[in-house]
Amino acid sequence: MSITSWFRRLSAIALTIIVSLTIFVLPANAFVATDYQKLLLTKECVGCDLSGADLYGKVLDGANLSNSNLSGALLNDARLKGANLTKANLSGAILMGITLSDADLTGANLSGADLYNALMSRTILSKADLTSADLTEANLTEANLTEALGKNAKLKGVILSRSNLSGADLSNAPMRNTRLSDAKLKGTILVGADLSNAVMPDGTIYNGDVTKFGAIEVAPKS
Repeated sequence: MSITSWFRRLSAIALTIIVSLTIFVLPANAFVATDYQKLLLTKECVGCDLSGADLYGKVLDGANLSNSNLSGALLNDARLKGANLTKANLSGAILMGITLSDADLTGANLSGADLYNALMSRTILSKADLTSADLTEANLTEANLTEALGKNAKLKGVILSRSNLSGADLSNAPMRNTRLSDAKLKGTILVGADLSNAVMPDGTIYNGDVTKFGAIEVAPKS
């Protein structure tokens, strides 16, 4: 057998092995890979499965990711300004330093997400689940958190100036040094929240009473 024939035969065998492996591996990963590529190319990926995806630093301004699964995804320093993330699952996602200004996260699941130092000015978080999420030093100026669920959420040093927190549940949330200047607190549940040195809606420092702003600080008697 000539060297050329031997090489061709070896190449054919190698190609067969690669194709075989692709056939067995592709079904498990094809959907996720396709969704990831689709998002990067079109910024349109409604209902996609991007759980665990690495989107570190990606610019996805205006992307449509409504109803998508981004649980556990890496989105550090990513830009999703004006993105549609309504009812998206971002539970446990790493979102440190992310830009979500003007984004719509109505009904989104952000439980356990890391949003440290996130830029979320004018972000819509109405009825979003922020349970145990870390929003330390995040900027939520003029954000809409009406009826959001934020039990045990870390809100230390967060800027919530001119934000609407009406009906939100922030029970047991650490809110030390948080800025609430001109914020709306009607019906906001602050039972067990630590508001030490927080700036209140009228510009004063927290003095132990939030009821004058319409908030609820003591658990109702059963």
